[in-house]
Amino acid sequence: MKRIHLIVLIGFFCLTETNGQQAWTLEACIDQALQANRSVQSNELSSNAQQIRLNQAKNQRLPGVYGNASQNLGFGQTMNNVGVYENRNSQTYNAGISASLNLFNGLQTHYTIQAQELNLHASMEDLKAARENLAIQVASAYLQVLYNKELHQVARTQVELSATQVTRFEQMAELGKIAEGQVYEVKAQHARNKQSEAEAASRLQLSLLDLSQLLELEDWSTFDVVVPNIDVYAIGVGLTEANTMYQEIVGNKPLIRASEYRLQSAEKNRKVAEGALYPSLSLGASYSNGYYPDMTSQNFSDQMKINARTSIGLSLSIPIFNRLDTRNNIKQSEINIKQAALNVEQAKKTLYKEVQQAWFNAKTALEQFHASEETRKQSEIAFRFAEEKFTNGRATAYEYDEARINYSAALSSSLQAKYNYVFSVKILEFYKGIPLTL
Repeated sequence: MKRIHLIVLIGFFCLTETNGQQAWTLEACIDQALQANRSVQSNELSSNAQQIRLNQAKNQRLPGVYGNASQNLGFGQTMNNVGVYENRNSQTYNAGISASLNLFNGLQTHYTIQAQELNLHASMEDLKAARENLAIQVASAYLQVLYNKELHQVARTQVELSATQVTRFEQMAELGKIAEGQVYEVKAQHARNKQSEAEAASRLQLSLLDLSQLLELEDWSTFDVVVPNIDVYAIGVGLTEANTMYQEIVGNKPLIRASEYRLQSAEKNRKVAEGALYPSLSLGASYSNGYYPDMTSQNFSDQMKINARTSIGLSLSIPIFNRLDTRNNIKQSEINIKQAALNVEQAKKTLYKEVQQAWFNAKTALEQFHASEETRKQSEIAFRFAEEKFTNGRATAYEYDEARINYSAALSSSLQAKYNYVFSVKILEFYKGIPLTL
């Protein structure tokens, strides 16, 4: 039984490669997932699109310049270049350029730029949140693989031990030291151990598949992970209380910051809506010219001098009545502000619950680990005693199997508590800005 303890708690942690294939660390898994995940890529595209919207808003401060050109053919009564109608066919060529510049529009452009800048910050925080959520998912799946690996190793060890017992009992039966029925009992026990090992192997492969899918790996047949040496008693030291931790991190979490940016953006959009109440002033300028082939008395160069026209002017637009659209837009923007404020409060409450839950899980998981470790130790002693009695023929296979099942359950419970504690502590550390590592 010492062999079991060593294999489970020490020897198995030393593996870094499987079947000649380099195993993946948690950090490598997270990096791969962040590069390949479609959701993260979608958030990156959303940030890029928001950057374009910000650029568009800034460009509204620039003047608009437009060119035009036309050719006209006239038949019958046609006005000539001096404004007199003549009954003849004619043709004209015109070209021009115009420009306009918004001088004042109730500061709508100014506040639109600010709103779009805040939306860009929010989209970047959304990207950070998506990356964080994916990293947590990968860490959870990684720890599930480690848990299943340990359970599978325990099951394999049980198979090896029962195979040894089958050989020993067959030899003892041949010498007449035990009844043949005991050989059948130990063979049945060996068969049950092999079944348990097959089930553990299946769960391990399924957890590896789940992790490989998070990593978007096309071929997972050789995929495996590094099994680190986790010292449960060394992690989680110095963790602060849930309320204190929440106060430390609430201002830095991406989802909180994103909701706060959107609240500020909603406030800017209200100012944009209010800007429509003010008059707008714009500056315009244009230049045009024309050529009339029928004016044979003047060549092209002379016509360019005569027909040139330049204008510049100011345009003032005063809102008087627009079917109450502006008032309704202001009311809608105020509703959006209230909704954004509710989203901020909801995001903070969600984070507070998550921190409380993770802290409580870490606390209870550690307590469960200590309790289950004691149960494991006592179950191991009971199993060792039952194994010795069974080997000496003083216990039945059913008694031995019951002791084995109790020990396996205690070991499984201990491992489960261990990884629950590790995951909860890592989540709390991750909330505080510490990268996910093992």
